[in-house]
Amino acid sequence: MLVRLGARRESVLFPLTRVQAQEIEVRNSADEPYDLDFLEDLDVEAVEERGFLRREADAIVRSGSIESWAFAIQASVSYVSARDYLPVLSRGTRVIAVSRDINAVQRVEYAVDGSVLSSFEPGMNPAYNDGADPSALPWPSSVADSRQVLEHLETEFGLWVPKASENQRLPAAALYTR
Repeated sequence: MLVRLGARRESVLFPLTRVQAQEIEVRNSADEPYDLDFLEDLDVEAVEERGFLRREADAIVRSGSIESWAFAIQASVSYVSARDYLPVLSRGTRVIAVSRDINAVQRVEYAVDGSVLSSFEPGMNPAYNDGADPSALPWPSSVADSRQVLEHLETEFGLWVPKASENQRLPAAALYTR
């Protein structure tokens, strides 16, 4: 999944926790980059060797799997909105992507075998669906807030991200939009 998102195979790092990934992202976007020595269990040298500590690294994305689904998680900024990754990621399979910020779900997208069929903001007028076939992902108008969106996807598709993934070490990669 990380390679399909744009990571170079050689840059995929040993697993990182959410806190580590987020600290790397924040450090990369800081006006004055700072040391990460305070993250005691992080091999800073290995992180640097694999290209994680570069200003151009827009996102640190972690990936895992649960049952028959794979998932990718980004702790802070939105790589999703900066790159059209769904056609490549969904080639030969299907993808449901949910991007959200601290306040709310921003976008739900459904792609199958390289084609984005449905792409919308929950709670908005259904006519604002940018996908090629909006009916491919039927969406009840009553499902709009972040919690409802995630509950609906869990009920309809069995999608969920384990709570343990928050502190769990997952394979990670630095991704670039430039």
